[in-house]
Amino acid sequence: MDEKKLTKQLRRITIITIIGSLLLSAIGFGIFTYIMKSAHEAEHEQLKAETEEYRGRLVRQMDKNLQILTTLSKAYEVSTITDEPECLGKSLMETNTADGFLSMVYMRQDGTGLIHTTISGEVAAITMDDLHPYAVEVVESALQGKNAVSKIFRSDVLDEKLFVYAVPVYENGEVVGALAAGDTLDIFTEATDGKTVMGGAGYLHLIADNGRFLVRSENTLVDEEMKYLYEGDILSEQTKAKVQAALEKGEDVCEEFSYEGNRMHFYMVPLDINGWYLYCANKVWGSSSSLGDALTIFGVLMVLMLILMNILLYSGRRVFSQNIKSLIRLAYEDPITGAKNTAYFDENFQRILETKQPFSTAALNVHNFKGINDLFGRMRGDRVLCYMENVLDHNLKEGEFFCRDTADLFYLLLLDTDQESIKKRLAVIIEQIRASSLEYGEFSYDLSLYAGVAIGEDREKALLAMQSIEHTHHTDIAFYNHDMHNAVRKKNSIESQMYPALQNKEFKLFLQPKFGMKNEGLVGAEALVRWQNPDGSYRYPNEFIPLFEENGFCLKLDLYMVERACEQIKAWKDAGLTPVPISVNQSKMLFSDLHYPDNLMQILNRYDVSPSLITLEILEGVATNNLELLNHQIEALHALGFRISMDDFGNGYSSLNMLYQLNIDELKLDRGFLRQVSKEDEERRYIILEQIVSFARKLGIATVAEGIETQEDEELIQALKCNFGQGYFYDKPMSAKEFSQRYMKKDEK
Repeated sequence: MDEKKLTKQLRRITIITIIGSLLLSAIGFGIFTYIMKSAHEAEHEQLKAETEEYRGRLVRQMDKNLQILTTLSKAYEVSTITDEPECLGKSLMETNTADGFLSMVYMRQDGTGLIHTTISGEVAAITMDDLHPYAVEVVESALQGKNAVSKIFRSDVLDEKLFVYAVPVYENGEVVGALAAGDTLDIFTEATDGKTVMGGAGYLHLIADNGRFLVRSENTLVDEEMKYLYEGDILSEQTKAKVQAALEKGEDVCEEFSYEGNRMHFYMVPLDINGWYLYCANKVWGSSSSLGDALTIFGVLMVLMLILMNILLYSGRRVFSQNIKSLIRLAYEDPITGAKNTAYFDENFQRILETKQPFSTAALNVHNFKGINDLFGRMRGDRVLCYMENVLDHNLKEGEFFCRDTADLFYLLLLDTDQESIKKRLAVIIEQIRASSLEYGEFSYDLSLYAGVAIGEDREKALLAMQSIEHTHHTDIAFYNHDMHNAVRKKNSIESQMYPALQNKEFKLFLQPKFGMKNEGLVGAEALVRWQNPDGSYRYPNEFIPLFEENGFCLKLDLYMVERACEQIKAWKDAGLTPVPISVNQSKMLFSDLHYPDNLMQILNRYDVSPSLITLEILEGVATNNLELLNHQIEALHALGFRISMDDFGNGYSSLNMLYQLNIDELKLDRGFLRQVSKEDEERRYIILEQIVSFARKLGIATVAEGIETQEDEELIQALKCNFGQGYFYDKPMSAKEFSQRYMKKDEK
């Protein structure tokens, strides 16, 4: 990408940013408006909810008091107490005193009755004419069979405001009297004077349906002493009209008004008793003033952010314009070598694809480049990379290009598709780079390079070809083919299925018998893993074990196989069979885990299996890493009762030192040893093998010969005086079920 295109894009980005800024402003304003509206509605809803809550409390308390009177009237109905003035008076006194009413009256149908007041403490005769008109109304309603609550009135006798509850008293299904109780306004004043309404910022009042204040809060938003809600000009005419209409219909209403520069809102809800309404008012944001302040601050900050964003946009554009060449360099160049990077490579690769030119991609790397950095330092390593860049730059044709990816990995795009031509060109490049053998003091380091080529394919395919010869030094150049692709697909398929397979127990336990060479018969078995696909077919170990050792999955699989072996031993014991020891292969990574012995014991304890029935097989390569740690683990495992066997001895870096440095119990001779002894250099190899077996015997280490396939093999092993043998001459590996049927016998009592 050149400077003109970047400038053009910068202009486009600037225009888009300005439009985005305007849109952001509009969206911000919309969000701010929406938040304000939502918060305002939430404030209204809180006001309504708290008012409804207090309404519920009042209604429940009045219902409770009516229920008290109703319960007492039921008691009068089933007794003759109403015909006995002395008993009736005593009942009124006890009930009134217990329930805390100001007074209690029993009135007969003839208008005569008894009254008890808490002030006098006495019971006295009374007539209907002695009662306040509001009290007369509810008593008459009760005498007609209805529960009733009076309006609020001032009692001359008690010298305070009160209201009256009244319920009918029945006898044989007919109303014979009324039971009434006078109560104070405490249930209203407790609510109106509460300090928790709207977080302490709201005020409750009880008003009549004509707008008159019946019970006022000690505190109020309005300083004027108002008798009616409609007085003065506090409410607008429109609001007054809405309130009056709601009161006439017995509906609730929520409105706002302004007072001394403050916005107020109120909510009125009917109690459905005598036209009474509960009226609650407070300032808008009165219960959450911090939210209102926060919204205001949010609006101011949003404006400031927009201003700041435009300033930064202008400054950024100016700086970007001044440093556009630096940006191009940073975007497309490798800072160490000055070569182009993968972003440049991929962009130009797309252009090659669009032009449909024939091409090849190549990946070039240095064997063990890390060793150069470790041996001579990072600075010398960077000098090698710079030299590689220089060689590549001088060997490309017009229209070709290359890049450095990471470390010592370079990609090339060649306008060439002939394999021989490409080989020659890459051989020249590799030889020129090799000729620059790095010298540091008296030491030298010969560079060894290798390359992968993909004709007509992308750099990922070239990388795959290169990786196919990563661990070899006899091939410098490899070409991508479909076998590599299939290998990668197979690897990915196995890795994607290994965890589900472990969970679904698709890894099956196979056993190969192990026999004593002195006619002892069956002495044990080696556990082998087979992967059974859901369709019943099998994958054999050479298909997946190397991959599992590479990606670390063998850690889980090895412990899984220990568990399957323990499971089989327990099955033999449960069936009354004498179990034989089972040898299980274990990877070297497990021996690096200090918790390994404990993890094993958890498995064995789960199946109640003795460690003496499990032999842990390790490859001789384990001992080449950390001999001290390995011995520590072996000692810990011996202390628990496990036997340790070294598998495939003679296959790798075998050393007789291992026979005394490692405290193992068993040595398994690699099957390749047996094949070699049987075919060529027989005498020399026989002597070596005989000495190994002899050394092991003298050190108290049992020997096992693997791969016995013929009568000749068995005779050789017997002559060498090996302790045990296994192989196809005796039997092949088989499923645990088949092994049990063939070899396991019940104890004879």
